[in-house]
Amino acid sequence: MKIFETKESIAVFSDRNDGDLNFYNFNSEQINTKWESLTSKLPIKVSLAKYVNQVHKSDIVQVTKDDTFPNSSVNADGLITNISQKAIGVFTADCCPVLISSKKSVSATHAGWKSTCQSICSKTVKKHQEIFGTKPSEMTAFIGPCIGKCCFELGDEVYEKFIGENKEWSKFFSKKGKWHLDLRGLNRFQLEEAGIPNNQIIDLDECTYCLQDKYFSYRRMKKHNGSMFSFIFLK
Repeated sequence: MKIFETKESIAVFSDRNDGDLNFYNFNSEQINTKWESLTSKLPIKVSLAKYVNQVHKSDIVQVTKDDTFPNSSVNADGLITNISQKAIGVFTADCCPVLISSKKSVSATHAGWKSTCQSICSKTVKKHQEIFGTKPSEMTAFIGPCIGKCCFELGDEVYEKFIGENKEWSKFFSKKGKWHLDLRGLNRFQLEEAGIPNNQIIDLDECTYCLQDKYFSYRRMKKHNGSMFSFIFLK
């Protein structure tokens, strides 16, 4: 587990040592037990995080004080809130988790290649601005572990899809038989383009595929994988 604490928030990235945290696969008692174990090291006690049914698109859900939706009944790939001690999180096992913190609001984003191609990180920054009036210069972004450029192979059709959206994104691809995508690099680029200063973007810069003892990997484990959970909350 990696914990980042700012004046206003706590951001957490789990790893394989924290166990499989794909809550979809467990009953409520098992989920609560895993959550209690995961958060036992935190300086603040926080209730079970809100999460959504991730569908590899770019919708972002606002979590309010009175939200009533069951955790997995909403289709989205990002969550945002301004409620204190209301944890929100995303599941990953190669995709890129991005957590954003500010004085007014926090967000959790699941950025796989499909969501990245739809500029989900840029859209998340804009949501902070539109809903809460938070300026990008006031935000700190944390990029968690994901599959690295070393291991992330994609076909020509995926490359063409990205270039069709933005030709400038070609610099995040290299050709080694198949196309290799720098997923974390492109998401960092989108965060910077949206206005978050470079020195306010913290990147763990670890490859989930390479580090088999530390992280679950969807591609390496041929779908028979567990899941990490990345979450954030305002104090």
